[in-house]
Amino acid sequence: MSTTAQHDRAAGAPPAPPRPARREGWRRVAGGLRDALAGALARVPRPAIACALVALACALAWSLLVPPFQVPDENAHYAYVQQVAERGTLPRHVPPEGQLSPAEDTTLAALGFYQIVGEAQNPAPFSQLQQDRIEAAARAHLATRGSGDALSATNNPPLYYALAAVPYKLAGGSVLDRLAAMRVLSAFMSAITVLLVYLFLMELLPGSPWAWSAGALMAALQPLFSFISGGVNNDDLLYLSAAGLLWAIARMFRRGLIPANGALLGAFAGIGVVSKLTLLGMIPGAVLALALGLRRAWSASRGAALRGAAWALALGVLPLLCYVLLDRLAWRRGLIPGGIGSVPSAPGVVAHFNFGEEVRHIWQLFLPPLWMHHQFAYFPLWTTWFKGLVGRFGWLDYVFPRALYFVALAVFLSICVLAAGELVRGRRALARRAGELSVYALAVVGLCVEIGVQSYREMVQTAGTGHFEQARYLLPLLALYAGVVALAVRFAGRRWGPVLGAVLVVLAIGHELYAQAITVARYYA
Repeated sequence: MSTTAQHDRAAGAPPAPPRPARREGWRRVAGGLRDALAGALARVPRPAIACALVALACALAWSLLVPPFQVPDENAHYAYVQQVAERGTLPRHVPPEGQLSPAEDTTLAALGFYQIVGEAQNPAPFSQLQQDRIEAAARAHLATRGSGDALSATNNPPLYYALAAVPYKLAGGSVLDRLAAMRVLSAFMSAITVLLVYLFLMELLPGSPWAWSAGALMAALQPLFSFISGGVNNDDLLYLSAAGLLWAIARMFRRGLIPANGALLGAFAGIGVVSKLTLLGMIPGAVLALALGLRRAWSASRGAALRGAAWALALGVLPLLCYVLLDRLAWRRGLIPGGIGSVPSAPGVVAHFNFGEEVRHIWQLFLPPLWMHHQFAYFPLWTTWFKGLVGRFGWLDYVFPRALYFVALAVFLSICVLAAGELVRGRRALARRAGELSVYALAVVGLCVEIGVQSYREMVQTAGTGHFEQARYLLPLLALYAGVVALAVRFAGRRWGPVLGAVLVVLAIGHELYAQAITVARYYA
């Protein structure tokens, strides 16, 4: 017994009351959760964590380099988070286009946002006079409630914004303080995305650890991905959920359709559709994966497979169903926001849709027009998708020098040739995995169709003056991009594979640094 306790006992002091059992129970629960989390992290390969940290570092660097609100639609996404955090409701379209909160509008004006965005010759504010205006806007403590309109973000599902409301509230302070905190959240989402990409590669190409690291690092160092991940944008949670969905599909094909794998697939699908409805384009691939999983397990473990499929359907469908019902009954918005009926056409424009023309539009958006009437004055496969994925930043207002895109094309074609060589070499195994390959192909086609439908609707609604398509809409396929790189590295074999992987990663580092350099030149030169 301690000296203090002996003294208290001798003085006749009453014994200390026992600790409440409830407090002990909470401590046991917290300890169990802590141990479970530590165990889960211990099972994650260290190279996967290293790749995730690279992604985190890149996204944080971009969040510091890119001036406030210079990530596409960041002003709209901030307004959405503000509506959720300040009012606890979702935004609604306020015709004519409603004003943002006085705090955000004043900050945008002080930053010279409308003079910078889309104007590559105008740098970010860095004079003392401009800094004084920005600080004055922060000191004014203006109202943080606007008309309830979040501009282009208004129709989005709420999950990303509900999560971003946490750093918004914790940061407090000015608009720029809150924006910086929310950008950190997006950066952490990019790290989890790359971690899931690594796990996907482990399931896709077993026995090739050097290929996993090369593929995941190429994803982490993809400049457009890092740029978007350094800003406030619901695409960041979309990328995470899409990578998780592909990992769950690959895991199911390796380990069978058991309840745990079905729940994993359904959970990522459910998270994705209430983050951004674009993920609906990948759902047909997930449904095909479930059907193939059921077929494989029908004779040997039918009960477990049925329970796995039930978990997948429940966790995938219920979030979307709840969102649609709440959107209609509680929030009084469109049945499925983003549809043709929920966004008004431009003044004086009558929207006329033609299914055949829509099919041709979607085809030409991604493939050569062949015998069709040309719907684009440019070649989208090159101009929009390839050059965009190599790098087009800001509000699409600054790019790499022209020669770099041809260097990137040479590197890309070389990787594709090596990846094709690996597929040919493993054609027997590929034949056995034809079902899995068809799932990934359907996910790609479904996402492209989803993008194409929205592109056509935008074209019709704006009489051809609006452009919906951007390369960042293909980044939900980041895990498959990493898979192509991993296949190329694997083709080089155990001796030369690590060498090729190192060369590609060095090129990716150079690509990333060059992108950051032109960003510095764009905004601060």
